[in-house]
Amino acid sequence: MRFPIQAVIGLAFVLAIAGCAAKQHPGTDLERWSLETLSPAATQQTPYGQYGLSVNPYQASAKTAGSQFNFSHPRVDDFVAKFQTNLRGFYRRALSRSGRYVPQMSSILQKNGVPQELAYLPLIESGYSTHAVSPAGAAGPWQFIPGTGRRYGLRIDRYVDERRDPVKSTQAAAQYLKDLHDMFGDWHLSIAAYNTGEQNIVRILERRRIESFWEMSERGYLHQETCDYVPEFLAALQIAEAPEAYGFDASNETPLRYDVVKVARSLPLSTVAQLSGTSTSEIKELNPALHRDMIPPNGYAIRLPKGTKETFEVALASFKSTPVTHAPTRKARRSGGARGKHRVRSGETVASIAKQHRVSVSGLLKANGMRNPRNLQAGRTLRIHGTVARQEQGPVLVAKHKGGSRVLD
Repeated sequence: MRFPIQAVIGLAFVLAIAGCAAKQHPGTDLERWSLETLSPAATQQTPYGQYGLSVNPYQASAKTAGSQFNFSHPRVDDFVAKFQTNLRGFYRRALSRSGRYVPQMSSILQKNGVPQELAYLPLIESGYSTHAVSPAGAAGPWQFIPGTGRRYGLRIDRYVDERRDPVKSTQAAAQYLKDLHDMFGDWHLSIAAYNTGEQNIVRILERRRIESFWEMSERGYLHQETCDYVPEFLAALQIAEAPEAYGFDASNETPLRYDVVKVARSLPLSTVAQLSGTSTSEIKELNPALHRDMIPPNGYAIRLPKGTKETFEVALASFKSTPVTHAPTRKARRSGGARGKHRVRSGETVASIAKQHRVSVSGLLKANGMRNPRNLQAGRTLRIHGTVARQEQGPVLVAKHKGGSRVLD
């Protein structure tokens, strides 16, 4: 098979910034793909029907893999043996976890014209862990580095890291894999490029005129990690098609099912759990992209356990959160206290307002030219500029980075 080298080089230039070195792989707030978008007929028949799949993807891959991938190479057999022995524990855990994500990932890939079998690529990337992070900073089930993730539409900031989101990261991976296949016209080369970067594959095609992954590997033109990467994936896929035949149990994990709701305000995920009548652990599991355990200040589309959306929306409509009170800034401490404004509500007192803002009563009265606290009237706006009441202060949690992970001191 001959590849149009000039066309490949041109597309490589377009994708150059999106490329990623070995083991450094690849939004909006609204959900781009959710259960609500599926037709009613596709949501009832089987656990996989809810994702638009007519059959179990474990079974479906066996029917189509022969035309897409070559399992006959001895290196594939080597990795099958490793998964059955040295890597058995890892593979067993990853395969078990796959049942939670593969149906949805398969559907997303299929909708984007990418083989469903590639839903097993995260098995060797991350073991389907949404919180997996590599030493190079790649994160999530598909192990995107930040640059590639952002280029393919993933939001990555101090509140959100959509590389950890199994749905949005799969949408990004589908586009990236599709771009790679458009470049090379061969899935083995595309998978190799996903690992080592498309520029490396283009360089070999241009200089060596070698057009087969296996030939590149056997002649030593690829890093050992990439030489292993493709047969490792093929071995993982081969076992996943018929796990019992290789001594593994098929996954009995329940595929993810959830409701999506757009929340326009910042809330702790613990509060989301309380309002939806679920547990904080469930909310965190469904929303791994929210790595500060809270909805961002400008809101976000969050996932709730299936069937809890109405309960949450009703509770949210009547929920009044306690105003967020921040510790005084260094400048405010130097000048003698906290700063801000407070509009008096019916029933509030000078004492209750002072306690809320962690300032002294005398300081609050002085800042507003008040002598008698009983003269406080609803609707008045008070200036908050007084001495911080030390006895009111609680511990302050500060996020710091130690050894690559975020901890609270």
